[in-house]
Amino acid sequence: MNNENIIQTFTEMAPNYEEIVNSELTRFWGVSYHEFIDMLIEKTPIRNGVKILDIATGTGVIPIKIIKKFGSGQQIHGLDITHSMLINAHQNLEEKDLSNSANFTCASAMEIPYSQKSFDLVFCGLATHHMNVDTLLKEVYRILRDGGNLSFADVGSSKIWQVPGFKWVIGLLAYFYYVIKEGANRAWAEASAVSNVLNEEEWLYLLQKHNFRNISIKQLKSKYFWIPSPLVI
Repeated sequence: MNNENIIQTFTEMAPNYEEIVNSELTRFWGVSYHEFIDMLIEKTPIRNGVKILDIATGTGVIPIKIIKKFGSGQQIHGLDITHSMLINAHQNLEEKDLSNSANFTCASAMEIPYSQKSFDLVFCGLATHHMNVDTLLKEVYRILRDGGNLSFADVGSSKIWQVPGFKWVIGLLAYFYYVIKEGANRAWAEASAVSNVLNEEEWLYLLQKHNFRNISIKQLKSKYFWIPSPLVI
């Protein structure tokens, strides 16, 4: 799926994005969207004064939670390919009197529009399956300062996904599920994303390929055994 399709899909989702994701995470993983993001932030060491980039920031949930938890001592930037998502992010910050606490940029994570060694910490929550992870990690490593960190969380595959044809079946099932629940654009977005879903070994290989070190990958539990489990990286 190309960028135009992704942008169209998430433009349609933008007004109700948090409600949609919350419903899906509760159904599949037994945890709310905000609880999941709280867990990701809790597992991430955040020092005062660091410069943070949140990739695929959506409606600005991660920046808002960091600001509310740690104060305004960090320089926080949010990146998203969908302009309508960022409009909602701005509105969310304004509603919480935080409008000057974060900066947002509309751009692709495949070509992050920041110079080398710009950030101390890069977040990405629930979005890497819509990206080419190899390209993403190359860009993240480029913009991280020496000693910087990444903190990602997303759906992960298991070894059974390596069986020939299995991902195709999962993609087909995902398409039919979402075409009924959300419509054709969301169905194509999620079915196309199946090929980008990685297991722990694949994440480890790509992280090491791009010179990341001190890597921790933790698999959490799904609500049902047949649902792919989330990974925290």
